[in-house]
Amino acid sequence: MSEHLRKFFAVTRNSVYRVKAYGEKDCPYIERIAATLGCTGTRYNDASMLAIARTLQFYFPEGHSMLSPQTSEERRLEHVNTAWWRTSTSWIVALFLTEEEALACFERPELKPCDPRWIGKTREVVEKIGEDHPKVTICHYPELSLLPLFS
Repeated sequence: MSEHLRKFFAVTRNSVYRVKAYGEKDCPYIERIAATLGCTGTRYNDASMLAIARTLQFYFPEGHSMLSPQTSEERRLEHVNTAWWRTSTSWIVALFLTEEEALACFERPELKPCDPRWIGKTREVVEKIGEDHPKVTICHYPELSLLPLFS
């Protein structure tokens, strides 16, 4: 069994988040560690899954079948009813493996969603998360995807 990525950092235009794949009750959480406005230290963890889309999007996987709802589970964000979506961030600028890189990015001017200056770092994190992570999914749906090239 491969070791899944446990921690990474997400930069948005107004915040930097520490993302932990396994928190209380084995659910993912994010913690704001820097912000242009607002409090740092704020923690979000209101669902059992976290999707990497244009935003960090918490959600609950959706069960299938009218007769037996637990026969299968839909983990792809784009196929989960939005009623099961929870907290999300603003659009992601970049993803990083280290806090230092994330904070340095956050200090740069004119941050853009999926900023081309850090596309390599973002892809590195997405690749390390992979397609089989038990708590974090990568959204490939074109209208929601952070990296449409991965779709």
